[in-house]
Amino acid sequence: MGLHATTTAPTAATAPTDRPTLLIVDDEAGPRESLRIVFKDWFNCVTATCGREGVDYARNHHVDLAILDIKMPDLTGIEVLQRLKESDPAIECVMLTGYETVETARAAVRLGAADYLNKPFDVFVIREVMGKCLNRRQRRRATEESLATLHRLNEELSSALAAASKEVNAAGVKSASVVHEINTPLAIIAGYAQLLERDLNSITTLEPSQREQAQKRLESIQREIERCKNIAQQFLSLARREQQTVETVDVARLLEDAATLVRAHMANRSAVVTRQTLATPLQIKANAAELLQALVNLGVNALHAMDGAGIVTFGAAAAGELPAAPAYCPPSFDRTVPHVALTVTDTGSGIAPENLKRIFEPYFTTKTDGTGLGLPIVCDLVGRHHGAVDVRSTVGRGTTFTLYLPAAT
Repeated sequence: MGLHATTTAPTAATAPTDRPTLLIVDDEAGPRESLRIVFKDWFNCVTATCGREGVDYARNHHVDLAILDIKMPDLTGIEVLQRLKESDPAIECVMLTGYETVETARAAVRLGAADYLNKPFDVFVIREVMGKCLNRRQRRRATEESLATLHRLNEELSSALAAASKEVNAAGVKSASVVHEINTPLAIIAGYAQLLERDLNSITTLEPSQREQAQKRLESIQREIERCKNIAQQFLSLARREQQTVETVDVARLLEDAATLVRAHMANRSAVVTRQTLATPLQIKANAAELLQALVNLGVNALHAMDGAGIVTFGAAAAGELPAAPAYCPPSFDRTVPHVALTVTDTGSGIAPENLKRIFEPYFTTKTDGTGLGLPIVCDLVGRHHGAVDVRSTVGRGTTFTLYLPAAT
C-alpha cells in the first residue's frame, strides 16, 4: 500500500499553520487509518504499512513524532524505534501493540520510547499522550533555536571584542587587561553551556522542573554575553577617560548577584558560595556593573585558591575604624566620610607573606596560567570610586579581601 500523507488543513482551534509531521507505522490497515483520522487535524500525518517504509521515509524526510506498532512482519517496532532514534534522537516515539509483554515495554523505554500503549487504543488517552510528546518536541526545538541564537551572539561578541581591543590598544591600554577582565563572564558562559549541553543530551527524560532549569541556564548565558559587551564598552570608556554612570546601589543585591555568578563559574567544582545576611540595609554610590566585576574577580580568585572546593563568603557592614594603611589606597580616598566595607572571604591555602606585598602589582602571579591583572583591575575599579582595598591572609586558613567604599548619604 505504501506511504500516504494527509493534506487536510487544520483549523485555527486544533493546530498551528505549520504542522509537525507524525509518522504512523502499522501493518494493519484499520488501526493505521484510525490513527490518521484521529490526528489529521493536529499533524501532517504520514502512514507506512511496514517498518522498512517508515525507516526509509524518516531517513529522507523530517519527522517530529512517530507511532509504531510493535509486531510487524519485516522489522519489529523496537527495531524501527532504534533506527529512528539513530537517525534523529529527538523524534518522540510512542509504541502501540496488542501483544503486551513486560520485556518488550522495558526494551522500548530503554531505547527512548516516550510511552507504550495497548490495542485497541483509547482515543482520549492517545491524544493526551501525543499532546505531551508534541510539547516536549516543541520545547526542545525552542531550546535548539535559543542555542543557535547563542552561537550567533557569541560570534557577534567575538567581533565586537576584537574591534574593542584594537581601540583600547590605540588608546594605550594593554589588550591583556581586556582579555583578563572579560575572562570571568566568558568562563561563566562556558560553564552554563556545558551544563545545558548535558541537559539537552538527556532531554527526552527531563522532567518539567529540569527543563525549566535548562531555560534558566540559557537566560544566564545571554545575560553574561550582555555583560561582556558592557565590559568591553567600559574599557573603551576607561581609555577615553569618560565618567561612568553612578547610582545608589543596594549592597545586599550586589552581593547576591556576585555570589550567584561565582556559584555558577566553571571553576566551582564543589565550593559553597554564600552571602551574609546584612544586619541593616546598606547603600553605596557607585557604578553597579564595575563593582560587580570587582567582586566576581575576587570570588573567582577565591575559587582558584581553594582548587574549586571550600567556602567563599560575600559580606558587608558599615565600616568602623578604617585601616591605617590599606594595601591599596588612592589619593582620592577620603577618611572623613562614612564607608561601607565589602568583604570576600575564602577558606583556601592563604597567601605567603612574601607574596602578599606583591599581589597588587600588574602581571605578578603565582599561577602558571595567570596574567597577574585580576587584582590590579579590582584596585582600578575601586579606586575610581574613591575607595580602598585591604587584604588579610593566613597560610593554610584562607584570605579576606575588603573593599572600602563611600556610603550613600
